[in-house]
Amino acid sequence: MEATTALKVEIKEFPERTLAYISHTGPYKGDAELFGKLFTKALDWIQTEGLANNPKMETITVYHDSETVPIDQQRISVGYTINEDREPNEEIKMLTLPKGKYLVGSFEILPTEYETAWFEIFDYLKTEKLTLSDGPMYESYKNDPTQHPEGKHIVDICLALKN
Repeated sequence: MEATTALKVEIKEFPERTLAYISHTGPYKGDAELFGKLFTKALDWIQTEGLANNPKMETITVYHDSETVPIDQQRISVGYTINEDREPNEEIKMLTLPKGKYLVGSFEILPTEYETAWFEIFDYLKTEKLTLSDGPMYESYKNDPTQHPEGKHIVDICLALKN
């Protein structure tokens, strides 16, 4: 496992948000091409709907299953937060990210360091004796890695906590 260190770990209160997403079931770990396709499809819909000018829009991947679920059954939701009600369609669905307390680890990492970052945030959770709720676990991406001088991803890993 590569070494990484969170830039910051804190507990934040988030408002309720709506995620317009595309779902995927099956292998995804390390598949940059898959993530690229999913994000592109979701962004195309966002732009077609005229929702791309939202300055608070977040780029998010929600992870629905733990490592104990067989790889071919693991589910993710990839998309963007929107601030207007929209009807889902065959491809684009809507998911409510509930308001509440979240443990947020902010990282600047290479694509190969995601797993290490997740281990680090879970270690922090255990060390601080915090308890997860049944809410979402997700990554919120803060940059375009192709624009970063070292190709790094600036990402927040967010875990919903019990109040």
